[in-house]
Amino acid sequence: MTERRTIGVIGGGIAGLAAAYRLARQGQRVILWERNSYLGGQAAAFPVAGSELEYFYHHLFMNDHDIRELMEELGIGDDLIWLNSSVGFFADGKIYPLQGALDLLRLDFIPLHDRIRIGLVTLYLQKRTNWREFEQITAADWLRRAVGERAFDRVFGAQLRAKFGKRYDQVAMVWFWNKLHLRTQSRTSPLQKEQLGYIRGSWNTLINRLGEAIGENGGEVQVGVGTESIEQNEDGTWQVSTTDSQTVTCDALVATVPSPLLLRLVPNLPEWYQEKLTGAVYQGAVAMILQMSRKLSDIYWLNIGDPSIPFTGVIEHTNFIGPEHYQGNHFLYISKYLDQDHPYLTMSEDDLFDEYVPYLQKINPDFSPDWVSQRWVFRERAAQPIITQNYSERVPEHRTPLHGLYLANSAQIYPEDRGTNYSIRLGNRVARIVQNDIDHGMIGPQKV
Repeated sequence: MTERRTIGVIGGGIAGLAAAYRLARQGQRVILWERNSYLGGQAAAFPVAGSELEYFYHHLFMNDHDIRELMEELGIGDDLIWLNSSVGFFADGKIYPLQGALDLLRLDFIPLHDRIRIGLVTLYLQKRTNWREFEQITAADWLRRAVGERAFDRVFGAQLRAKFGKRYDQVAMVWFWNKLHLRTQSRTSPLQKEQLGYIRGSWNTLINRLGEAIGENGGEVQVGVGTESIEQNEDGTWQVSTTDSQTVTCDALVATVPSPLLLRLVPNLPEWYQEKLTGAVYQGAVAMILQMSRKLSDIYWLNIGDPSIPFTGVIEHTNFIGPEHYQGNHFLYISKYLDQDHPYLTMSEDDLFDEYVPYLQKINPDFSPDWVSQRWVFRERAAQPIITQNYSERVPEHRTPLHGLYLANSAQIYPEDRGTNYSIRLGNRVARIVQNDIDHGMIGPQKV
């Protein structure tokens, strides 16, 4: 029988929790450290109106199989519910519903032949299955050629600029193709409404159950404890110093932190691997949440196609999970993706709200700050890497060049976009790699 090993997991987001759970299930002694006072990372939820709500909006698509299988395994499969969604596009002072193919023909801010062209291109992309054909060209270049300059500028280009700002023309077409596939596969036909998944009680239902399951399998979860430093011993094991003055020796470490943070923890990585860690440019994200007495619109997911509006999208959570679950209150996310030097990352909550009010009134002229009873702002500097051309060549390997050190973070989720389903897949994958190395005697004290 393989000797039990001590595996440290740095980071208690979804990938870290999944990896820790899988390794604990294999009989390893697992210790997970999470610097924040809560588990779950960007998927975690906080108390609101007698319930809980995610810091950053979350839902599932119909083809998110990894998370569905995990929830069944953990005995909480019945807490996953599927509901009709509503999607819209805001342009020229008007909200355009985009529930299906027929709504596309009603986008009257572009000529009819442009609408037909967009529909045909969308249908074509739905049929393509090989992501590699879209890796060597930018979304801007491919879509301009496919739908024409005018349709690109008003529809697809507007969405790319809202999401990526000045870097919109650097994003690879594989990113756009994947986004389209996710949304279209949540419909059983082009004429039917999209269905999305949500976890009853918030994502904390899954997060808390994962934490419990790690403990049930002999693992240990330490919340509010960060990793101060890590050093490799002469025998190949790792010494971890934590923010609460612990010193722990581990046979292997799984780091689920952003790539730049790993580089700060382990500055002696070989140059070729450092180049992969620094090759991804991370976008930051700012989410303002408004608790309101009434709804802004009838749309759950409102894409912004107006270049004068400074945010990326408006996600009205209670148009998906009804206000009856939140004591009759309405909850609205105002989402903004941005560069690391953008002022919104440091702007006060009051100033940011004042900045947004005129644009919310542009979407709904009746909107008044008096509707808002509470508001919150949450920020994440390493929200997601920007997927550029030939990104697969720059994805860092899970096995780092240093013996017993593994990496699992969102920069390695490809060609899919980041999301809780793919974070679980990532955690499962790195756990399999670690367990395989244990089984082959590659982890543990080495002869010196």
